[in-house]
Amino acid sequence: MTTDADRSRTAQTPPRPGAITHDPVGFEVLRNAFVAVCNEMALVVAKTAYSTPVNEGRDFAGALYDRHGKLVSQGQHDAPCFVGLTMLTVPEVIRAIGLDNMRPGDCYLINDPYVASTHCNDIHQVKPVFHDGRLAAFVTSTAHWSDVGGVAPGSLNARARSHFEEGMRIPAVRLYDRGALNHDIVNILLHNMRQSWERLGDLHAQTAALNAGEARLLALIAQRGLDPVLQAMADVQDYSETLCRASLARLPDGRYEAEDHVDQDVHTGQPKRIALTLTIKGDGATFDLTESDGPAQSGINGTIAATVSAVYIALASILPPMPMNAGVARAVEIQAKPGSIVWAQPPAAISGLAATTMECVIGAVTQALSQADPERGAGTPFSTLNTVFAGSDRRPGFQTDFIDYVWSFGGLGATKHRDGASNCAPAYGASCTNIPAELQERRYPVIWRRHMCRPDSGGPGASRGGLALDQLLEFPYGPGTITAVGDREQIGPPGVFGGRPGGNAGLVLNPETENARSLGVFCLNEPVAPGETLALWSGGGGGYGDPLQRDPQRVLADVLDGYVTIPAARDTYGVVVIPGDPRTLSHRLDRDATATLRARRRLA
Repeated sequence: MTTDADRSRTAQTPPRPGAITHDPVGFEVLRNAFVAVCNEMALVVAKTAYSTPVNEGRDFAGALYDRHGKLVSQGQHDAPCFVGLTMLTVPEVIRAIGLDNMRPGDCYLINDPYVASTHCNDIHQVKPVFHDGRLAAFVTSTAHWSDVGGVAPGSLNARARSHFEEGMRIPAVRLYDRGALNHDIVNILLHNMRQSWERLGDLHAQTAALNAGEARLLALIAQRGLDPVLQAMADVQDYSETLCRASLARLPDGRYEAEDHVDQDVHTGQPKRIALTLTIKGDGATFDLTESDGPAQSGINGTIAATVSAVYIALASILPPMPMNAGVARAVEIQAKPGSIVWAQPPAAISGLAATTMECVIGAVTQALSQADPERGAGTPFSTLNTVFAGSDRRPGFQTDFIDYVWSFGGLGATKHRDGASNCAPAYGASCTNIPAELQERRYPVIWRRHMCRPDSGGPGASRGGLALDQLLEFPYGPGTITAVGDREQIGPPGVFGGRPGGNAGLVLNPETENARSLGVFCLNEPVAPGETLALWSGGGGGYGDPLQRDPQRVLADVLDGYVTIPAARDTYGVVVIPGDPRTLSHRLDRDATATLRARRRLA
């Protein structure tokens, strides 16, 4: 690590030399067994959690750590954003509680964003696993709780000036003491969070997941022996380090610079810059974010855990597949300044980071890695739009308050050989699922009127970025409020190698009426009356390559599919499409006019 003298921090683990000691078959059996332990924890959460974003949206993760607090494995369908940040979670719990103070049956709770998490909504439970009185490992469960207090229902407050306006900040505390639940801690939490019955259900779901993970790991130890399992945990980390270093070694040594921008610090109106210098040397890489802007005055500041996680997510998106664990951290060095936009210090507001700064770090890393590896490079993915609808459910049989927390999917960046995927989860939440409209209408007093691709939202390029999701929501039953945290309303996700940015996000109340009003993606507790509607759409993915190099036949196919309009085909791609009968989609390509138009554009 670099020292505080240069006001920067390196988030990495020193290399640990070693080779896989198991035979290949035995190693693969144990490596996949570790993943299976995490998968079972995920299944328990999905089946027993109360809140919709967790049990249907899968905004959670389970992970396995070695006895030193190093990440060994996570589930196959767990949220990627929890990979990097949980590398800091267990070490912080170990520091705060102390290994000597841990006992069988203990379980610890933490969400402190400044040392071990993203924002306060992401609640971590950590359980030490003992075998015959000897500490063998840790299992963890992380889930996004739909409310943790604060000014706004849902606890997402982009206009907050400090974390005191965002929700409860929980240091590492003992939730279970040798198997006994600390009811005092639970009561404090539930008295400060909305819909406490739902929070309690998610709390118990995570605890049940840890119990299942502990049981499966102990069964594996009983079958294989403690020492072989511990050795396999070390070998899995060595394996990931080897794969990561081999991938980096194939890239040309050099210095690659990139930047991305959060639209604005809502209290100043000015954009915030995330600046990255990637240095590749041999089989290692340094991601230097120290030139990024200073702190924001609103809730878009990134935490160090979120920044580290963002780097790993982008790295995993571009490099060939590898198991993500602490071994990867040995091959890379991450530098950032304390107090900057990418490393918040208390009491800086942070609740909106996942839709803003974290995704811009992903964008900057993606752009830099694309320069180093054009064959695997990609345009920048969209930034998610988190929206919370809250109020009173006046439907017969309900008569209760509600919090409906949803996220908008969008477009991923294009690659050299493929268009970006449309209507996907964000890169940091790639395992999350779209919550069905029918389910939301059953649980909450809302009606979804539209759910479709947004035309012309994919970033133009030789390969086109993925399209945004365009939705229309109605509030037919009673009054409520709308709160949102998003980005890319002004600055679309950048493309690469001449590709253009993806389309911008938006949030409009009563669209297509004389009362239409843009709320902006940083709105807070905006009132909504019965019968009003809300249009919301995320961004599209950045393009790859010059749009004038796109095959005209592919542009025509996009027009026929409704992805690109005829005017955009001409203005953006230089492709002239002759309109036909819209009922039969008999549009035709004018090849001569296209060649003439493109030649003129190239000269210009």
